[in-house]
Amino acid sequence: MTWEERRVFRKQAFGLMEEQLKKVHPNEEDSLFYYHPSEERIVLSHALLWVMTGTLKGKIRQEKYLLLLRQYEEEMLEAYLTEGEEFAELLRYCNIIYDMLPSLLNATHDMKRDKDAKWLAAMVIVAGGFGGDMPEAMANELLDDMDVYGGRLNCAKIERMLPQLYQMAEMEMIYSE
Repeated sequence: MTWEERRVFRKQAFGLMEEQLKKVHPNEEDSLFYYHPSEERIVLSHALLWVMTGTLKGKIRQEKYLLLLRQYEEEMLEAYLTEGEEFAELLRYCNIIYDMLPSLLNATHDMKRDKDAKWLAAMVIVAGGFGGDMPEAMANELLDDMDVYGGRLNCAKIERMLPQLYQMAEMEMIYSE
């Protein structure tokens, strides 16, 4: 399969996923990013989740939908930073998978008993909420800190925030019980 054939296939597959998502959540307000003030805040939420899920352990880390999301998030973030022409398309794909995560987690895991699945769900909520709601200056600082160094995505300031982000996720797990 050529690169262009893969791109067409991917476009069709994500179109079908988006249709399924609209059946489950027909209102735009159901999107986890609907209330984000800008596209940059959506990018930041993806960066937060990408960094947070990098430390996941156990079976949940190998879930295909999570691996796919992380791959697309990394590609999208690199395209955002390098102003790549595929950025908008990759962001759309990331948003579709992100919006599907709660349904996928509920369908594949017992959310009452699977602590790893609950942990991932809490990360999704924290990354989406905090990325959209944090002070503007902090958001700009985190976005400005991201870069591609030596062919590798680097989000050092977000990585230094991991203890705080994990604490927020722990609180989310407590509140969601």
